[in-house]
Amino acid sequence: MKSTKFILFLLILIPVQLFSADADSQFLGKVGQFRTIYLKNDNIFYGEILNIGEDGSVQIDTKEGILTIPGDEILEETLKIRKNNGTTYSGKLLGEDEVFIEVETDYGNVSVNKGDIKDLKRFFGGKREKVIQQKIFFAGEEQITDLFGDPTAFVLPPYAFYISGFSMGYGFSNRFHLFSKITNNFNEDLNLSCRYILFKKNLGAKKLHFATQLKIFSNHDMNKEYGKFYDEYDVGQLNDSEVIDELYGIDNRKFHWEVSFIYSFRSPLKSGRGNWGFHTGLTIDQLILEEPVTHLEYDGVGYDFEGGFSDSQFDSYRVFAGFDYDLSKRIKFISIVYYDPGNRYQTLGESIANYFTHNFVQAGHVGERKPLDFDFGVTFTPNETLRIGFHFQNPFLTVYWKFLDY
Repeated sequence: MKSTKFILFLLILIPVQLFSADADSQFLGKVGQFRTIYLKNDNIFYGEILNIGEDGSVQIDTKEGILTIPGDEILEETLKIRKNNGTTYSGKLLGEDEVFIEVETDYGNVSVNKGDIKDLKRFFGGKREKVIQQKIFFAGEEQITDLFGDPTAFVLPPYAFYISGFSMGYGFSNRFHLFSKITNNFNEDLNLSCRYILFKKNLGAKKLHFATQLKIFSNHDMNKEYGKFYDEYDVGQLNDSEVIDELYGIDNRKFHWEVSFIYSFRSPLKSGRGNWGFHTGLTIDQLILEEPVTHLEYDGVGYDFEGGFSDSQFDSYRVFAGFDYDLSKRIKFISIVYYDPGNRYQTLGESIANYFTHNFVQAGHVGERKPLDFDFGVTFTPNETLRIGFHFQNPFLTVYWKFLDY
């Protein structure tokens, strides 16, 4: 009798175990996700999940065709996650969406916000993903803090030190950093640029920031600022710099300020290939409160001037919008369009000559005044510290270093 009961118990237990094993090996994912699938026969497929059947089969669109893969042929996916704060998690992938990754560890299940992840490694059947991992990445390594000069609403990471040939900066927290223009300091114009994130909302890897930036200059050469807004300088035998000196005086130095308000949005691409970001802002400075000089008497002749100003004030503001797009882990495409009545277009030759003839501080009167303009280019990150940027407006080439001080 006891033997009969034992045999019945085994007959009931075996199907339950088989069902549990199937459930444990069932592919975990969601329709609409872009996933890499490794199979036991060494096939590798990447594409969009179209359907997950009740039997565990997965229908995937690989662009070359739609495949239906039996669930028992799919290798189990495990992860090794390292967060920004140094915490690491290893275990089986339980689920994933645009915001969270759920992992089964030896000590319990955890749900990790993608926005907190610094490094993510995927393993299939115990082997690290190699081929596809080179093409498909979780997030771009570079989060930009400026669009070739115009600010974004992001700041340097905490304890990060930035240095280039023209400026240096330091990240004090995840909301605040300081910058200073080295070339201005060497020209007796001590300056600071402070950026603070007033509002931030993170939803996984999606980030929405609103920030303000204040630049102050202690002993600024104001003639370099005034010169941006005049269209022509045809006054006798005077060159452009001498005309501005006649209008506002020689060695016209004083305190100067500039303030910006910026909105930035950053989101992962649907395919999983990095991120894209949108940035827009407004910058004004103290010239918007000053009355321009529009008439000059020189050598017995009167000259009237036109440009980016009214009778009562300079049109000293800049409105800009741009975006960045991760082409790869190390290459980012950047584009910007702006309206700035003080903007001047300079050729490469004019830009280089401007730096070297004015102590590496650009004079504002060089180039043709062009209020509406745009720019685009790329930044390249060859290693953890060096960044190189190429674009088609002044200053054309940017080279800088970022170091984490811990």
